[in-house]
Amino acid sequence: MTADNPEFQKRLDSARKVQVLTEVPRKFASGKIDPADWKDFVAAQNDGATSGPVIGERVPDFSLPDQNGKNWTLGELKGKEGLLLVFTRSADW
Repeated sequence: MTADNPEFQKRLDSARKVQVLTEVPRKFASGKIDPADWKDFVAAQNDGATSGPVIGERVPDFSLPDQNGKNWTLGELKGKEGLLLVFTRSADW
């Protein structure tokens, strides 16, 4: 999905944004998330973001701590097929 793709640029009205940002995380435990809700959840989190690497772009090596304080580098996390690293924002944290 690239920035010129209409799906990527999707903006949600504020009521729908609040709804998916609240309800979708609650559904994680059940594993039953409607695909349309998931797409809206991703769109609500990105909300027109224009920064960051584009899909397929190589990122520089990094070191970040996990929830237990252990540092991990890109090289330690990346497998033979690469790495999908997702950062999410939540008002529930």
